Amino acid sequence: MWAAAKKQSIIEAGRVFCTLVVLLIGMLVVFALAGCDSEKSEAQEAYKAASSALDDKNSEVDAAIAGLQEVIGSDTKPLDEAMTVAAEEAISAAQGAKVTASQMANDTDAIKGQVAELEKVDYKTQLDGIARAKTDLENSIKQREQVTNPPEAFVIQRLTGIEHIATPTAVTEDHDPNGQLNKQGGYTATVYFSVDLVEQSEVIGDDVIEKGTEGGGAVEVYPDESGAQKRNEYLATFDGGAFSSGSHSVCGTCVIRTSDKLTASQQKELEASIIESLTRLE
Repeated sequence: MWAAAKKQSIIEAGRVFCTLVVLLIGMLVVFALAGCDSEKSEAQEAYKAASSALDDKNSEVDAAIAGLQEVIGSDTKPLDEAMTVAAEEAISAAQGAKVTASQMANDTDAIKGQVAELEKVDYKTQLDGIARAKTDLENSIKQREQVTNPPEAFVIQRLTGIEHIATPTAVTEDHDPNGQLNKQGGYTATVYFSVDLVEQSEVIGDDVIEKGTEGGGAVEVYPDESGAQKRNEYLATFDGGAFSSGSHSVCGTCVIRTSDKLTASQQKELEASIIESLTRLE
């Protein structure tokens, strides 16, 4: 009798143990599932945050592009057209680098991978490129404005101090060898200058203006670029001949001329110095 009771007690204890084991396993499964759900939820929230941050980054790029496009569309073009090309290339590079977030994955690990990729997106290089292109383009526009029909006082001021150049002097209606000051098709200003590389005693004339370009050179200013180009083309018809008056080139609406008595390298160096000074932004 006692043995039977003891056996029954052991059986009941086994049943209770099994029940507890099943309950424990069930609880562990529930906890595990809850943990997985929590981890996935955290990954989903991280994806949303990373996607929102990407949208902000893309908006920043779009704003920078819009700002540069506005400068490109300016009524005043740059002195150096290469700046426009560089600006368009910077825009193209930025647009090509933009990333769009893909649809969020379903698997937790896959979502985490998406978040890592989104957080790596960095447009610093593209934004720096746009900013640099914008500054260069704006400066080139300012340079073009600066050499578009500038006053004689500006030309004299910029010629003063250039190595080898001396006594820059503007023509007047009473002292103008060509007699074209402010006339239709003529120049709005011409500033002659002497150059110490030229032996002035060999040049005919009592002053800088009378000696003309032969004594050093001149900067002729025209109302518009077409006027400057026509003048430059006219001077080109004498190149290499007995009546050649030296080198000549156009910068904005200015025709920059240097003496035929200078060597070719001296002409190029002097011309470059004059252009640099006329276009220097201060």
